[in-house]
Amino acid sequence: MKRFLSLAIALMMVLSMVPAMAEGVEYIPAPYTVAEGAKIQDTYFEPVVYANGEGEPTIGVTTVGVLKVDGKYFKDANNNKQLDTFEDWRLPAEERANAMVETLTKEQMASFIFNNLMCNPLVKTMEEAKKEDGTIDPTKIITHNAEKAAATDGAPAIAGAPAGMVMSGFSLPDDYGIINEGLRHAVYRGNLGYEASVVALLNNVGNQYAEYVTATTGETFLPWTLISNPISAGYVNNMALAAAVMGDVKAGNGYAMVEEYAEMDRQMWVAQGIRQMYGPQIDLASDPRWARNSGTYGEVPDVVSGITTALVSGYQQGTEGVKLEGVSLSIKHFPGDGAAENGYESHTYQGQWRIYSTPGSLEKYQLPGFQAACDAGVSSIMPCYSRDTTDPRSVDQTYRGVVIPADQVGCAYSETMMQTLLTEAMGFKGFINTDSGILETQTFGVETLTMPERYAKLINNGVGAIGAGFQYADVLTAINEGILTVEQLGKVVASRLWREIDQGRIDNPYTDPAVADATRAKNTTGEAAEKIYLSQLKSIVLLKNKGNVLPLADTTKKVAIVSLTGTGENEATIATLKAEFEAKGFTVVDDTDDADIAFIDINPKYNGTTGSNTAMGVIDLVEGLDVPAVVTDALRRDGVRHGTQIPTGEETEVTTVEDIKDVAKIAEAMHEKGGVVIASINVTQPWILTNVEPYVDGLIAEFGVPEKAQIDVVTGGYNPTGKLPITMVSCNEVIATNWEYLEDGRIYEICVTPNDVPGYDKDQYIDPAILETVPGGSYAYCDSEGNYYKAWFGLSY
Repeated sequence: MKRFLSLAIALMMVLSMVPAMAEGVEYIPAPYTVAEGAKIQDTYFEPVVYANGEGEPTIGVTTVGVLKVDGKYFKDANNNKQLDTFEDWRLPAEERANAMVETLTKEQMASFIFNNLMCNPLVKTMEEAKKEDGTIDPTKIITHNAEKAAATDGAPAIAGAPAGMVMSGFSLPDDYGIINEGLRHAVYRGNLGYEASVVALLNNVGNQYAEYVTATTGETFLPWTLISNPISAGYVNNMALAAAVMGDVKAGNGYAMVEEYAEMDRQMWVAQGIRQMYGPQIDLASDPRWARNSGTYGEVPDVVSGITTALVSGYQQGTEGVKLEGVSLSIKHFPGDGAAENGYESHTYQGQWRIYSTPGSLEKYQLPGFQAACDAGVSSIMPCYSRDTTDPRSVDQTYRGVVIPADQVGCAYSETMMQTLLTEAMGFKGFINTDSGILETQTFGVETLTMPERYAKLINNGVGAIGAGFQYADVLTAINEGILTVEQLGKVVASRLWREIDQGRIDNPYTDPAVADATRAKNTTGEAAEKIYLSQLKSIVLLKNKGNVLPLADTTKKVAIVSLTGTGENEATIATLKAEFEAKGFTVVDDTDDADIAFIDINPKYNGTTGSNTAMGVIDLVEGLDVPAVVTDALRRDGVRHGTQIPTGEETEVTTVEDIKDVAKIAEAMHEKGGVVIASINVTQPWILTNVEPYVDGLIAEFGVPEKAQIDVVTGGYNPTGKLPITMVSCNEVIATNWEYLEDGRIYEICVTPNDVPGYDKDQYIDPAILETVPGGSYAYCDSEGNYYKAWFGLSY
């Protein structure tokens, strides 16, 4: 028997269940209804908004009604014409969330914790989103799944969904997923590639569908919420931001620039309807080979903590939880993935272990940034994939006197990490959001658990948001098997709802597409663009200035530009640099033989990635280096080596910079005729600079900023203030690894420097006999001028 015979019958059934209106409550009917024979997908309903007082939430609706009580407006979020506790925005969000959970079915709750991992509009411009008559076509924003809708007679709500229903993590969601399967969270991945107004439509159409479920079934309204990874709108990336703000801190200006940046960005996110961020990434950079170092804020715990506090305050509108116009942050990757075994990245099997070989390192180095996030009231924490180890390479860790034993399972699955450490010792009050793939791919330590057991373990640890291919029935199976209670599921759902209620998502989840476009334009042009460019200038670090050759002031000098990358010359970079030098009045020539100044732009390519580790990461600037290859098949073991980076006995060739030896040749020729050599290097890893620095007169480090900013600095348009956020490595000897038998009788690949200690503090843990053989006697690179490229280093003119 079909659940609904027709839309008209469905509406009659709902209306018959609606109780009489409570005394003192004025009911305002929904502004729109779906005509018999029509579909909700046929028409875009312009949200109708009711304004309350200043600082109070507005009420936005399409197909449900509004309640007016004591001159205030409230959303009738379950269509019963009564003001329920969870609808009353005058009450604390936590109280509303707990009351709301009591009205939800377990099916609704099971779907609410799922994050679809790929959700972009079907078109990129507002013009493309329109029908011939000029109105918005919802099916050009979110896919209309006519086949599935026909199979179920279009019946909304998830109670009738098949028991084996699977929501695919990385496929674009459709209207059926929202209306029939209860999907309520999805990750937008379009960056600035879509008009802001179209992203706003993605938010609005999804909520129109979600509200329609309530209008036709009486089920409590759960908002459709967009999530995104950090979006680059021109401001500098994480490492560059750290370099810039460290200069500000040195000058006594603190972290104001970070909060200003977060505020500008927050405005754009809110205007588009993107209300949760997968980030920022605050892992401490402690192993120099870790592939994600470039996405961190460097290696200094105090700096990471200061930046984190400023970001939470800017995005969430303060440090007391997310506010009405705030963006909810999911700080990642707790407790810090930077202590990776020899730098292998935890998306891969080889990178599944974190090594804590140093007493107190977890508390002293890895956790301060996350503690700052907790203290600032961050909404969410995202755990890392990796797991800690109990083998002889690691030592027991404590935090504030609490012993933190290793359970050797991925962090989200670890009761010790999620409850003992994060919730109890660190005082975290928000919800836990897993990284993607946690159920099916990065299942380190829980491979033998059934899928319902994995769900139960996650949810019992406090996880309230899961990003992965989602098997809806497995949550219900976990409940039926008694390994998960409805109460615990409700607890994690309430924790996430609490933050969405604080953001006004229940009361008014809609946004104005025109405002979205205007806000993006305002925050990327004019005065905002000037602030963005200043951040780029501030991030550049002057490493070397032999004989004060910089800034380049004599425009009668001829400049030759050389581009060195991991894949050969970059003609586009050369053309851009040529234009920038010429704009400063310099003459640019094609050959260094004809030049007075050689400007060498170096953009190395790192061999470590987040998707594949075929060899240990190489941070030397080399071409054609043969290194040992490692097994990539997750199923292989040899019964002897416990390590996951098992050598194959073969070698693989690594090139980080093609033609790197040209630097020495160019320098020799230039110096013979009295010329100078200036180099700029893109720092994504703490590169070993022995094939560059000794040969150049001037050297700047940049972190992905445009060529214009670089040339402004080297020609004196800006006196550099940036400071190194990460220590540059002196040589391969201080990061060498050796296979050693330990007391458990197994052999491990162990680095001569600890994976869990940042570069600025590594010397005390390195065998003095090794340091005696190292140039400068330190882990930190020492240049020809006697300067150590340690965190906080940076010259000015």
